[in-house]
Amino acid sequence: MTNYPFWAASVVWYEIFPDRFCKGNVSNPISKKDILGTTPWGFDDLPWEISDWTTAWYQRQNHEKQNSKSLKMNILRRRYGGDLQGIISKLQYLKDLGITALYFTPMQFSPSLHKYDGTNFMHIDPFLGPDALNDKKTIENENFDDFENAKWTKADLQALEMIKQAHKLGMKVVFDGVFNHIGYNSVPFQDVLKNREKSKYASWFFVDFSLSTKSNLVYEKFWGIVKEMPKLNYSSAEVKEYVFQVLKRWLKPIVNGIEYEGIDGWRIDHAIGVPMNFWKQAFKFVKTIKSDALFLGELIEEDHIIKPYLDEKCFDSVMNYSLYFSICEFFAPQKNILSALQFDKKIRRELTLFKTENNFLMFNHLGTHDTERFSSLIVNSDLKNFSTITTFFENSHINDKKYTSRCPNELEKRVQKMAIVFEFSFVGSPMIYYGDEAGMWGANDPDCRKPMLWQEMNFQDEEILVSNRHTKKYDKVCFSNDMFLFYKKIIAIRKENSEVFSKGEFLTHYADKDKRLYFYSRKYRKNELFFAFNRENNLETINIKFSKKTTFKNVFSDDIFSTDNSGNLKLSIPEVSFMVFKICE
Repeated sequence: MTNYPFWAASVVWYEIFPDRFCKGNVSNPISKKDILGTTPWGFDDLPWEISDWTTAWYQRQNHEKQNSKSLKMNILRRRYGGDLQGIISKLQYLKDLGITALYFTPMQFSPSLHKYDGTNFMHIDPFLGPDALNDKKTIENENFDDFENAKWTKADLQALEMIKQAHKLGMKVVFDGVFNHIGYNSVPFQDVLKNREKSKYASWFFVDFSLSTKSNLVYEKFWGIVKEMPKLNYSSAEVKEYVFQVLKRWLKPIVNGIEYEGIDGWRIDHAIGVPMNFWKQAFKFVKTIKSDALFLGELIEEDHIIKPYLDEKCFDSVMNYSLYFSICEFFAPQKNILSALQFDKKIRRELTLFKTENNFLMFNHLGTHDTERFSSLIVNSDLKNFSTITTFFENSHINDKKYTSRCPNELEKRVQKMAIVFEFSFVGSPMIYYGDEAGMWGANDPDCRKPMLWQEMNFQDEEILVSNRHTKKYDKVCFSNDMFLFYKKIIAIRKENSEVFSKGEFLTHYADKDKRLYFYSRKYRKNELFFAFNRENNLETINIKFSKKTTFKNVFSDDIFSTDNSGNLKLSIPEVSFMVFKICE
């Protein structure tokens, strides 16, 4: 199969949100003026400084106590100073966990904490690098229009060093491409604001000059409302060329005539917002630069909308939100449950809808920077309506009625572990959102973007909020060795049976029509792993028939057990638990 990134079927992904992962440069010079031009607006004259990493999330930082804005608006204004040096310093941690591929949310030059409003796609944000003030001057003084000859800043070069170090440790690297829109502070948009229809960049955007006034430019925005994200117009040849040059720059970086190690692929944000025909062209373009590069689309739409993007070779695969929704609906709720048979039909429909090569590259996850953390979803599962994509995201924020910010209890952690095992055993490659392995929890944006928990740090206890109201009750905040070791174990199982998971069949052996009792296997040639789940609140038994007497080993506990002489297996599974086992040789 040509241009197929085989490597992406066998990796374990880790998503890094740079500002919140690790702070390496303790003297980051970012100031208030560097975060203007993005949400939240209206803070220009209020005090600001980098936030303390270990201060309780719902406690106002010192500078935040000096204004009367809401806590949420202050949280959206926070920057914690995570940077490239911090990431490099933690690559060995990720290697020890078992990670083999890194997905970075945007690192492009931007005033925001999330950097999805990039002002210059060519460059890494200077404040993620070692020489921010000089890098910023370099970017401001270069010719924006000279796409092919954009300079390499110190931050850009440090990103290349990070890629090199990750590769040395056996980890692939994928960057986030945000090409539906560009930042409010960008050269093109600022020029349109100033020169209106006379701007040479007027064709880059969707602007209604007839309705615009001197004080109000009428233009299309991301989601129709996000001021700092003016939508790009792909009828403009210059926009297309700009994006192509960005794709090329980081896949095949050439600095002073010397080729450096580049990234291994792109994850494309909000792919639905850009014409499909452009993605077809971009897919071909990317493959000519690096034939085994992964081109991954973020499409949160219904499966029938996603399918043409894969069939018509716009992307190798997509972030598997359909699977995520199904996993949440099966494992999380205490009421209005989805039976194992219903769950099995849902996930099998996906396997038959998409091509095999797309299925094995699916980017499976239990939450991202755009969702509540899975641990908090379980805690608040009875508030959820899982029936549609739209309703799924309702009741996921801390200000939603009855939503609680508390950490999960022991039973809820068991549910979380069951879902993790399923994610890691299903067709496609699994992803860990930073901090899930450390036991982090949090509601949807911004609470899913807390600073990473590190073992060597002492964090303040976190006050529990319910419906955004303070309760004066507190959770202890610390790194979870238990969850870390659990993730490490399931990753090791996946690596030890790599071909089973990257090439093997998904075989259902039992799916109860009423209960959440589920038994399946992954099989490749003679190697087969079995998975049994009991999401019920009672001990349950599954009877399975094998062709002959067979002995098994539980790969988590190392327990040995067998069928009877006729091959009958009576499998008793404790409440809210799972089993993973294989045939003894």
